[in-house]
This record gives sequence, structure tokens and C-alpha cells, in this order.
Amino acid sequence: MFESFMSPVIVWAIVGIVLIIIELMSLTFVFAFFGVGALIVSLTTWAGITPGISSQLAVFAVSSLFMLFVLRKTAKKLFFGSHDIPPDYKGQKVKVVKAIPVGGEGAISYRGSVWIAFSESAEPILDGSTVEIVSLDGIRAKVKYIE
Repeated sequence: MFESFMSPVIVWAIVGIVLIIIELMSLTFVFAFFGVGALIVSLTTWAGITPGISSQLAVFAVSSLFMLFVLRKTAKKLFFGSHDIPPDYKGQKVKVVKAIPVGGEGAISYRGSVWIAFSESAEPILDGSTVEIVSLDGIRAKVKYIE
């Protein structure tokens, strides 16, 4: 019973689903392609095309890497547009709600939400100061102090 539950088809499907879930949390557009590659292997194994581990690994590697190199740029443009940040973020003046120490992280308030913020300033940025959003680095906003 346990042996049939852990068949290669099920294992590859679970790996694929886990990788896609990781992608949804990270938004790096890398894990999704490996997840889809694992789902392809699950499907080809179920169809009897890749019965052995070596053929499964070959299909996984080829399909994942092919999709990664061919489709990643297109997927990023589809979800994020042609820039890493939407143009309306850049240059926005916002308030610091948690002081930003030198080399550390604080927080800003933007559009009703609190965002993690950091700065390359040589001086700490105090609570209540006004800063300008320079760019986004993942889920963190890079800001600069406005005199």
C-alpha cells in the first residue's frame, strides 16, 4: 500500500506542487519552471514514457531549463511589466513610521500600508521624517532622505 502511494508519479507531482507554492511566496520566477518540469515528469511517467529514474531526471532537467531560459523574461514582463517597479512608486514622498538606522531596516507608510524600508544614507532617518522612494528591492523599499 505505502509503495503504491509513493510511486514516482506521485512523488514528481508533489515536488512540482511544492515548487510552485514556493514560487508563489518568492516571486523569483525560477521555482515555477522547475515545478512545471516536475509536473511534466509526473505526466510522462504516468503515461509510461519515462519509466526509469535516469529518463525522469533527463526530462526534468531539459524541460525545466528550457522553460527557465526561454520563458522567464516573458513571464516577468507579463507580471511586472517592463520595469522591476511600477513607475508610480518612484519619487513618491512618504513618511517614516519606524526609524531607519544606518545599514538597517525601518518602515514607511505608503498607500495605507506599512513597507519595510532601507537607505544607503550615512545618517539614520528618524521616525516621522519624509523620504522619497528610490526603488523596490523585492518587498523592501529603498528610500532617500529629503532635506
